[in-house]
Amino acid sequence: MIFSKILSIVLLFLLLFSCSQKLNNTQSSPKILTSLNSDLSDFPIAITDSSSKITYKDSVHLLNFWRNTAVSNLELTNEDISNSELSELVNETFNFKGRFLSGVVYNSPNDLFKILVLKGESCGAYCNPFWESQIVNAKGEIINAPFFRNIDQIYLMSDGKYLVLQNSFGRPASVFTEINYSAILMKFKNKEISYFQFEYDYPKYKEIINDSVYNPSGKLSLSQEHFIEIDQYLTYDSNTSKIKYSFGTDFNYCCNVDSAFHYQGEFEYLNGKFEFLKEQKEYIEVE
Repeated sequence: MIFSKILSIVLLFLLLFSCSQKLNNTQSSPKILTSLNSDLSDFPIAITDSSSKITYKDSVHLLNFWRNTAVSNLELTNEDISNSELSELVNETFNFKGRFLSGVVYNSPNDLFKILVLKGESCGAYCNPFWESQIVNAKGEIINAPFFRNIDQIYLMSDGKYLVLQNSFGRPASVFTEINYSAILMKFKNKEISYFQFEYDYPKYKEIINDSVYNPSGKLSLSQEHFIEIDQYLTYDSNTSKIKYSFGTDFNYCCNVDSAFHYQGEFEYLNGKFEFLKEQKEYIEVE
């Protein structure tokens, strides 16, 4: 009887000791995470909504992207400066160089790459947004890709190309703001990106925006002034392989042309590129 009680006490002690060890082991993981996160404790920008959960590695990529861009913009020779000190320098020269406010990571549909986008603001007589972007592939290699803004969707096409739909806005003049929807068609080969031209006769500025010097990514870019009350959109339907768009524009502010029109049209993906199908043009009244 006594032996049985002693055995029970020993077994209970061993059980409690085992549970204590397991608890300590499970509590060690948060300490590691805390240690990792402490490296990002003075993270210089806000991380905004992304297409998937931001990982620690994503945060490191964004931080390095921000640091390299800030050091380059400020033409610094000391690259060992802390994040906080670098942020202060950026803020001191804000009106001249601009500053980044947020970063976002967009995943490709097949997880072969991520697009990192830094969004900033630059101010003179008035403020304007600006963006910097790069691609990190699955191997962690960085690819120069400067044409991306606020990405709405990335589509994987049947032939391995990628269609990127995005939006942006700007203030080209103090009297009005423009909202822009655009589409980029691209393909990877190793660490090189090929961009494919959208053939579209732009209203008024077609001789500029179709020129590869001004539009090196070949993107379809459709802008609408803020005072035009038209349902503006640029969408892609993977079932029909068609892009549909709608936008309005008025050239009175820029060019003294008393005309305003609403444009609606379609492209279809055929033989590896988007073919222009049709467009309707309707006169509209603008106050």
